[in-house]
Amino acid sequence: MKQIDLVFRLLLGAVFVLFGSSKFHAFMPTPPMTPKAANFIAAIISTGYLWQTVGILEVLGGVLIFFRKTTLTGLLILAPIIVNIILYLGFLQSSIGPAPFLMIFFLLLSCSILAWKRKGQWKNLFPK
Repeated sequence: MKQIDLVFRLLLGAVFVLFGSSKFHAFMPTPPMTPKAANFIAAIISTGYLWQTVGILEVLGGVLIFFRKTTLTGLLILAPIIVNIILYLGFLQSSIGPAPFLMIFFLLLSCSILAWKRKGQWKNLFPK
């Protein structure tokens, strides 16, 4: 179970560090987008601050996920971003093929495994 935890921490952390960094320096190719998805991303970028703020939080959360002791903090930072990514892919990108659904599956699976592995730590966050 420790190996599975390590693999998912490294994969999920790398995804968020890479995608978060690409919000500052576009080194990754832009994936195909539906017109609604392109309008949504353009609106976020046009705010002048939101795109970069999400990028900073993605990089921070991804780096925290790399380390076993800070994985829970990274998941807490990334939770609202992950929910938004899942909804964005499910509602705005679902017609471009299977890629959005594979990403949704990966995000749900990796977050669920990492959160479940730390179920004892969650209890400390929400005392009775």
